[in-house]
Amino acid sequence: MSIIDFMRIVRKNIVLLIVMIATGGLGGVGVFLLLPDEYTSQTELFVSTVEASNPDQKQIASAFVQERLRTYVELADSRRVLEPVIGDLDLKLSPEKLADYVSASSDHGTVLLTVSARATTPGDAARLSEAVAGSLTTTITDLESRHGKAQSGIRLAVANDASLPSTTSGPALWQCAAIGILLGAALGIALALFRSAVDSKVRDIAGIREVTAAPILASVPVRNESSTRPEPTASYQDTPYAEAIRRLRANLRFARVEDSNNVIAVTSSVPAEGKTSTSVQLAISLAQSGQRVVLVDVDLRQPAVADRLGLENSAGLTTALLRTADVHDLLQPWGQDELYVLTAGDKVSNPVELIDSKSMSKLMTVLCNDFDTVILDCPPVLPVADGLLLAKIAGRIIHVIAVNESSRNELEEALSDLSVVDTPLSLVVNKVPLGHSDLTGYTKTYSALVPAGGLSRAAGHAATAIGEGTSLNERTEPVGWLPGGFGAKQSTRTPRVWPGSRTRSSAQRARGSGRLTERSDRSGKEPDQPDTGAVQATRIIGVGERTSEQ
Repeated sequence: MSIIDFMRIVRKNIVLLIVMIATGGLGGVGVFLLLPDEYTSQTELFVSTVEASNPDQKQIASAFVQERLRTYVELADSRRVLEPVIGDLDLKLSPEKLADYVSASSDHGTVLLTVSARATTPGDAARLSEAVAGSLTTTITDLESRHGKAQSGIRLAVANDASLPSTTSGPALWQCAAIGILLGAALGIALALFRSAVDSKVRDIAGIREVTAAPILASVPVRNESSTRPEPTASYQDTPYAEAIRRLRANLRFARVEDSNNVIAVTSSVPAEGKTSTSVQLAISLAQSGQRVVLVDVDLRQPAVADRLGLENSAGLTTALLRTADVHDLLQPWGQDELYVLTAGDKVSNPVELIDSKSMSKLMTVLCNDFDTVILDCPPVLPVADGLLLAKIAGRIIHVIAVNESSRNELEEALSDLSVVDTPLSLVVNKVPLGHSDLTGYTKTYSALVPAGGLSRAAGHAATAIGEGTSLNERTEPVGWLPGGFGAKQSTRTPRVWPGSRTRSSAQRARGSGRLTERSDRSGKEPDQPDTGAVQATRIIGVGERTSEQ
């Protein structure tokens, strides 16, 4: 693991680390408050030998004493020393328990023996230290004199009496807090590393790249929505969300250069990854760029397009596949652009059979001929086989991946299934948290500057017209702006009848079995004046014709 990977893990688990550090610090303070007050008192003993007569003997005696001091230190908390202390002070402790409160030490190169004793009060600590020092002196003298049978060559004298300690000997408050913080930080990092090791969720693009090398068309950030039908996308024109949709449309244009047909299948590994939102937004964006688009809800088990766009779902794809109505009569126009929607229709008991039928193939042929782009909102790949069947007839698959929701195993399995279809695959990373530069590429907005004096009068009139429902044409529309909203009212323009035709604005051409002619009625107007007349579109189908007012 590199330092960059480690810092990424720390950043992702920063909340956990803060909680663990705070908990550790508070725990250290709590331990300090719960610790009983404890005082330590010390008595120093001077150890010497019988006075020697010459310098050589003195040097030998000094070395002998320093050698003996190590033994005396070990003897200080022995049963032989502590049993007399318990009797003298009338303590209710065993020698083994009292040994926990008594210790001895000696500095190298000196002949001083320090006896330390701990107690809950300063007086008890001083008395215990003096008693242990006295018992140790008696014991050493007795042992060195061979139990009184010879004169001892070692003498012990009190160098410093035990004093009453004025402060407790336990750890300070800051020490307890610091230890708690360090332990909390260490435990937090350990938990973060453990979570990263066992985490199977797709968290970032690096995790996606470990699974597949398919191109990522866009990273779509999280969009806060107050209702099930989001607000109009036009209100997001200068936000990362709208920029992501524009990026998706632009990158898709280059990716589709070598596609076998004009069908785009939008799917995901599992439900709730945002495939329907991606399908709808992509369809709106492509329609506003001047393309003639049809959005087909082919998720016959859990259809969502009709509800998302506020359209009628009583008749739709299933109706056309069962041949109870012509597909052209089932298309519902939406918005002010060339966007049409074929909802799923009533639920059926055999969705797989309908999707894999000849009727579906014929219907797709008709839609491909009539529209520039056909977008299929497909079911997820893993739960059902419908998505794979639809991917087979598409020219490109857009696989939506929701970060922090789908797992790597699910993504690997779904992409493995789609690889069998052998259809060009692109990815859209969805529900990206804002501010993650490694996911979105941008952490700040990059919007147009507005002059200090506000919009010009012409721009103000244009904005007013747009606000009143005037559609944007290709010359005035900001690229990728998505006016109109989810849940907007169904378009009031008259649906066209177009068996086998594809049409464009300001164009006259024939295709398949029909052709479209368009003319303007500007009676009484100068050529350079704005057109306020009605545009009459006349469609000639076979020997009959149909006129609709735009």
